[in-house]
Amino acid sequence: MALAPASSGSGSVIAEVEMNAGADQGAPTVRATVVQASSIFCDTPATLDKAEKLIAEAAGYGSQLVLFPEVFVGGYPHGSTFGLIVGNRSAKGKEDFRKYHAAAIDVPGILK
Repeated sequence: MALAPASSGSGSVIAEVEMNAGADQGAPTVRATVVQASSIFCDTPATLDKAEKLIAEAAGYGSQLVLFPEVFVGGYPHGSTFGLIVGNRSAKGKEDFRKYHAAAIDVPGILK
């Protein structure tokens, strides 16, 4: 296995991983790129544009599979309480949550 970190032009870090030690010589090889980048919080169109550029850059390296952090689209407001205190929420917190909710995307699947 070889890991070759590379800094992309967008300032994101792209890691190129090659795993073939002990692999079946007849098995197909898949080149994958792991992207470690942040989203543009509460701006889904800009985040999708950023993802598209990173995917194109990874394809330029020959990648067939590109992996992003699980909450790349939509972001993750770590540490945010959205102004919530049990029984009370601030106007700013309500507005912050409204923006966060509006930036969410629907993911097809089974909803129960």
